[in-house]
Amino acid sequence: MTLDELFRGAYRWADANGAVLLILVGLAFPVAATLIALVGKGGKTDSDGKMLASIFIGAAILFAVLEIVAIFVGTAVFDASLLQANAALLATPLACFVLMLVGIKWVFPLNQLASIRTFGDLALLALLCGGLIWFFSKFRGWGIIFFGSIFQLVVVLAVVIYFIRRIFKRAFGLSGGRSEEERA
Repeated sequence: MTLDELFRGAYRWADANGAVLLILVGLAFPVAATLIALVGKGGKTDSDGKMLASIFIGAAILFAVLEIVAIFVGTAVFDASLLQANAALLATPLACFVLMLVGIKWVFPLNQLASIRTFGDLALLALLCGGLIWFFSKFRGWGIIFFGSIFQLVVVLAVVIYFIRRIFKRAFGLSGGRSEEERA
């Protein structure tokens, strides 16, 4: 079996069983995760419930990322149109993510969960790096035009590098990032 046959067969199977997949993953997973987090909150401390909630939020984020990768593979490699895809399959990971956030928010404030903070840090890091790449893509060769002094350019670049380094450390839990009470 080739990789092409695997991808096409997996999509055909998911397209044929889309309604079952939508109910199981899009609805049952967030409800079960919310109930498990609620049971975990009922212990002596909230740490078990927060850990379980973070794991389930991470799984929902992973489903959404896998959907983005599948869309990229379908459009870039197979030259398929996104408009020809099964709408239920496209909506399932997003519905799972939204329902998971709503359910877990009902149990815990989202700012107390490590997975939400890490996801926010990674999203901010991606936006900063994307902005920096976009900024430098506007220059061809050595023709950098900056209306200001060289000192101002160096200060702006130093501030940008500082923020990217700080967000990188926070996102990946390296020293100098969050304090211990923020990680808990």
